[in-house]
Amino acid sequence: MQTPHWSERSFSTANTLTTGKVHIWRFPLDLDLPSGAETLSTAEKQHLALIKRPRIARRYQNTRFHLRNILASYLDMEPAMLEFAITPGGKPRLEHSRLQFNLSHSHELGLLAISVQHSVGIDLEKIRCLKYASEIARRLFPEQVREQWLDMHDNNNQQLLFFQQWTAMEARQKTLGRGLFDTPVNPGAIHCQHFKAGHGFVAAVATESIHEKPALKFFNHPQGAYDAS
Repeated sequence: MQTPHWSERSFSTANTLTTGKVHIWRFPLDLDLPSGAETLSTAEKQHLALIKRPRIARRYQNTRFHLRNILASYLDMEPAMLEFAITPGGKPRLEHSRLQFNLSHSHELGLLAISVQHSVGIDLEKIRCLKYASEIARRLFPEQVREQWLDMHDNNNQQLLFFQQWTAMEARQKTLGRGLFDTPVNPGAIHCQHFKAGHGFVAAVATESIHEKPALKFFNHPQGAYDAS
């Protein structure tokens, strides 16, 4: 599992991306947005107005703000002008652009993966105790992994293995626009790379193996929002 070097990068200036690479942006969801950061669409504003819990509303607004601003910095467009569509499998995509992306968030952290070549999927999870972890592992994990998980006696290692498997599974499904309980994507058809997304977080990014495994570059926004992890 990679321990990335997170570079400071701004979306207020143009960003570029070449084939063979995937850019991964990390952003916090519990910070207050800067003044004048009104970039949401009418539908997003309507959805935001329906959210009654302040923390959930702030996290939703931060997610959409970063999604729009980061993607716009690659497209030389105003963030509010971006148009999104949903594939038949439920995966969001950009209208009128070959730029591909996938988004994930967990608790106070968000990640956005971007590619110009690869269909990409990303999943982020905060490592934590789950009440029904044993049942989930028995149902969804491959037999070899399931046996390894059940034989572990160290709770921390067990939780880490669980979420490594979970994020890989989610990222593979999201790469091809499938839901978690749709037909499982063959792991052999997908490159899957794990990395530490921060203290107590694990993440996986997946791309189709019809292309070479991409190089990953990692960026933070805003500057100074994270420790050295």
